[in-house]
Amino acid sequence: MNLRQLSHLIALADEGRFVAAAARMHLSQAAFSRSIQSLEAHFGLRLFERGPLGATLTPAGRTLVERARQLVFESRCLERDAQLLRQGQIGELCFGVGPVPAAVLVPPLLVTLRRQAPQLVARVRSGNAESLLTMLEAESVDFFCADPRLLPADGRLAMAPVATISGTLYCRPGHPLLEAGTVVAEDLRPYGIGVVSTGPVLLRQVAEMLGFSAAAPFPLAVECDDLHTLARLTAESDMTALLPAGLVAGAGLDLRPLQVSGGGAPLFVDVHAIWLRGRTLSPAAELAIEICRSLDPCAPAFATSA
Repeated sequence: MNLRQLSHLIALADEGRFVAAAARMHLSQAAFSRSIQSLEAHFGLRLFERGPLGATLTPAGRTLVERARQLVFESRCLERDAQLLRQGQIGELCFGVGPVPAAVLVPPLLVTLRRQAPQLVARVRSGNAESLLTMLEAESVDFFCADPRLLPADGRLAMAPVATISGTLYCRPGHPLLEAGTVVAEDLRPYGIGVVSTGPVLLRQVAEMLGFSAAAPFPLAVECDDLHTLARLTAESDMTALLPAGLVAGAGLDLRPLQVSGGGAPLFVDVHAIWLRGRTLSPAAELAIEICRSLDPCAPAFATSA
């Protein structure tokens, strides 16, 4: 048994067919079948049931494939650690971001990275919490920045706080609600509220902080993960929107904050850097996380500390 054979086991479990799994591993079907047979002989167990619909894991196969995944993952971590030790320098960085950090933290982060590490190749992947977690599990990003409250509890993840970004409810100049000075939650209902995708738990918290009754539906007008689009829509319609102050100031849009009685400024997102537990962060990833921690998410012009 070797790690390559364990990779074959994982490929067949994922693909469910010998032809597809063999192609994934760049082997002929005959060679791939021999590898699986050799593995079954080594363990003395039948790992797959073969049938017209393909190959399905036996109970023993399901147990062993999970252990195989962990061993292959640990092997890749070992190779990665050795590579980082050999390099001892910053080379490439690929990280993911949720909608709020993408709009508020990424621009000044990239500016600072270009100043401090001009040879660094940075790749940024945007998405929601679910897609970012998928990218992390596939090891296509080193880490991602998002609010961990949007993720299910998962012992495989390690995380560290990066920034707290507060939001305020905004509207366009001349909006009817501005005439009242201070408004209550129910005054917002006819106009609707725009938000990023937050999930039911955070949406309930936002509703409570704005003063809406738990029994009444939240007056959601638009859910959009592009905060610049959400801000533009707010500037050109009567919709109100929950937006981070740093974005509004930096986007150059003429928007007005609304004072909501009993609400104040609700917590918008609690940004954490999240990575796979047991995986050593690269020097580039550690640098990016430290820069994010040094940024002021409310800075009007995305000011950064050099």
